Amino acid sequence: MEFHQAGSLDRAMAMYRDILAKDPKQADALHLLGAAEWQSGNLDEAEKLMRRAIAVWDKDAGYFADLGGVMATKKNFREAIKLYQTALKIDPINRIARDGIAEAYGAHGYELSRDGLWDEAEAAYLGLLKFRPGDANALNNLGEIHQHAGNRAKAQTIYDEALTLRPDHAIARYNRAICHLGLGDLTKGWEDLAGSVEGWLPIIDKRKNLPWFSLPLWDGSDPRGRKILIWGDQGIGDEVLFASMVPDLITRGALVTIECMDRLAPVFARSFPECKIIVRQDPPTIGADFDFQAPGLWLGHCLRPDFTYFTGREAFLKADATKTKTFRARYKAKGKKKITGIAWHSISGGRAEHRRMHLHQLVATLPHADTLYIDLQYGDRDVEVHEVHRAFPDFAFYKDLDVDQLRDMDSFAAQITACDDVVTIGNTTAHMAGALGVPAQVFLPLAGLTWYWFEKCPNSPWYPSLKLLRKEREGDWSAALAGLT
Repeated sequence: MEFHQAGSLDRAMAMYRDILAKDPKQADALHLLGAAEWQSGNLDEAEKLMRRAIAVWDKDAGYFADLGGVMATKKNFREAIKLYQTALKIDPINRIARDGIAEAYGAHGYELSRDGLWDEAEAAYLGLLKFRPGDANALNNLGEIHQHAGNRAKAQTIYDEALTLRPDHAIARYNRAICHLGLGDLTKGWEDLAGSVEGWLPIIDKRKNLPWFSLPLWDGSDPRGRKILIWGDQGIGDEVLFASMVPDLITRGALVTIECMDRLAPVFARSFPECKIIVRQDPPTIGADFDFQAPGLWLGHCLRPDFTYFTGREAFLKADATKTKTFRARYKAKGKKKITGIAWHSISGGRAEHRRMHLHQLVATLPHADTLYIDLQYGDRDVEVHEVHRAFPDFAFYKDLDVDQLRDMDSFAAQITACDDVVTIGNTTAHMAGALGVPAQVFLPLAGLTWYWFEKCPNSPWYPSLKLLRKEREGDWSAALAGLT
């Protein structure tokens, strides 16, 4: 044990083995050799030895606590929690078990929430808070669970509690901002967003050493003649949505430069000829020669303080007219009266499965007569499409192989504009349809951290051409599908 505590693991382990060669059931030697194997990274061997020790002597809280640590290291958090609970039954004040079970509950809650198992995740974080009642990080994570599960009001009260304990908890305040915004309280939402800017601003772009970070954020002051850099800070759909505020800056005389994803550059260049469009690269190709900078999200703080400031313009992006005409002629040649684009899937990260829909379920609801449906879905969904063709032979469905939105957003914009309307989940297709002013019906999950669909709005203030159809409970699109017109 002296060698072990001094960090001489090899000498300690040799002595433990020597003891066990003489007495294979020496419980301390079994357990301590297991601990040394754990420290050496040999988790399976550590578990085996520690379980042998417990089989010999099951009255030592430390045995169970250390085995709980091994299982937590192996990411078997359920088993780790059980072992820590056993340790605490033997010794209710065992510090290793109390700290370990709190950490295991937290890690388990994170994994469960990542998989969308909200009730189990909530129970895990409540278990953590039983041992750490003032843990603001745990409260923040618990708030996120309720927010993802569709209970923003409950999440908001939990963030309030976290911020009472730690007023400087920037991420909890950012999350509360998203809650306020999602519930339509723009005043409190933007206030919290501004109050947490030091927490979220440095982490929204994964690139390092952005040269414009030394510049002040635009504060909403008169931008006439001032050079402002707008940079994309979220996904491609978010970049489209926040671009809805660029015309406000142009009208007010700002000299705007937009850094955007390469796929958006042609569309943005056509739509905002007054702006300089720069393709996003890593490292950035632009410097700090601006008066102000603003990530897209920040523009809302300055330009949309309440709902009266939404302009209601039908479209702010422009598709290529020649491409649109070509696509329109191609689709009309199929002989149907109406052309409707559809998209139903998302491959984005996080909890995108709650936004997805099965194509079969959607097609079963759509009218089939006199309509040509254009496949606006990115990625390989051929298996689903073949199944639909077999199940609904009268469903006219066309995939245009000349369009790949993952590479060519300009052609995708023209394709959407060539449609009479669109039916889609809340993905890039929804944003592009709204930005182009194409009528669309959009299926949305209960809540989540995507705030800009505004929980209580049947239509989008950002995109007046969109009708929003929402789930009433997770895992069930029936209510939203019933709203299709």
